[in-house]
Amino acid sequence: MFQTYRVPVLKRKLNKLNKQIKKLDQKIETDAFTNELLNVNATDGTVWKFVTPFKKKTKSIPSLNGPGGIANTDLEKANFLTESLETQFTLNNITNPDTEELVADSVMRFRTEANSVCKDFDPPLPSEVLDFIKSLRINKAPGIDGINNKMIKNLPLHTILTITTIIHKIMTLGHFPTRWKTATVVPILKPGKDPTVTTSYRPISLLPSLSKIAEHLILKRLNNYLKENNVLCPKQFGFREKLSTSHQLIRVVEYVTEGFANKQKTGAVFLDIQKAFDRVWKDGLIHKLIHYKTPSYLIKLIDSYLLERKFAVRVKNELSSTKNINAGVAQGSKIGPTLFALYIRFAPLDSQTIQYFIMHVRRRHSNTCPEQKSQLYSNCS
Repeated sequence: MFQTYRVPVLKRKLNKLNKQIKKLDQKIETDAFTNELLNVNATDGTVWKFVTPFKKKTKSIPSLNGPGGIANTDLEKANFLTESLETQFTLNNITNPDTEELVADSVMRFRTEANSVCKDFDPPLPSEVLDFIKSLRINKAPGIDGINNKMIKNLPLHTILTITTIIHKIMTLGHFPTRWKTATVVPILKPGKDPTVTTSYRPISLLPSLSKIAEHLILKRLNNYLKENNVLCPKQFGFREKLSTSHQLIRVVEYVTEGFANKQKTGAVFLDIQKAFDRVWKDGLIHKLIHYKTPSYLIKLIDSYLLERKFAVRVKNELSSTKNINAGVAQGSKIGPTLFALYIRFAPLDSQTIQYFIMHVRRRHSNTCPEQKSQLYSNCS
């Protein structure tokens, strides 16, 4: 009516009604959102469905530049990325021949003398397998075998018993199945990086779900040994139960506060190990496990687990050729962080100056403690 007669009174009524309608629309939308949020369940996959619309859509990988020219098709891009990652999963140069020889002799002796059949271990139980399967998230992408967690969570009991028997055989023989040692790598562009360069992508490894069940049971037994024998440094907080970065940050704050209170200066050096997980010397890790008197069956299992691992890059529906992983612990694995923590166990352990959080090592010293300061410089040299 206002459009026809242009009466000011009608205009005011129109504005008032529009405000009421807008407010009502907002309330309906808010109530619907709140109701949906309240119905989100962390165990049935509704969290993923709820969050997905808010996520940025993944952009397609553009043409890539590489040593062999330009990759335009998805298969060419996958192979370019594979070649780039192959150089990343390569061992750094070992600068100490004596250490290399010592490790080679130690590992060779173990492989020669280790029993072909192991019996002295806690056998896996169906209840362990079942408990782990219950904890699996159904929204996780499957590995190269295409078996997803939803399939595994719906397996009948007799199949759970079969899986338990297979894992028992794996522990007895000290042999990790070859088909479980190939990862599917999905490339994710790093923030702010050039999308046409292969090194701009972060590899996300997808491992076979069945392999993760076996891995979980192996890790459980390894952790029990490490805990019972105090193998890991107590200052190592990374990927350990009930410990996290927050605890180390609290320690740093305590040190700084203590320094202020005592009118002392506090310095810190933060070290970040580049390509840390990807460049682990496998034989060096096995040598350390031997040195820590780890049960023979666990060393044999871990040796087999790390040996001859492979990967292939997937771009959309195309999968690259398979390449070898010549160094490092398995990306995306449950056991990898613990193995890395054991690998860096060599670091100096002065309880007054050293704190660890996996790839971050903090050294702290006061200007009023010359002996401690001297020891710090010695450790860093």
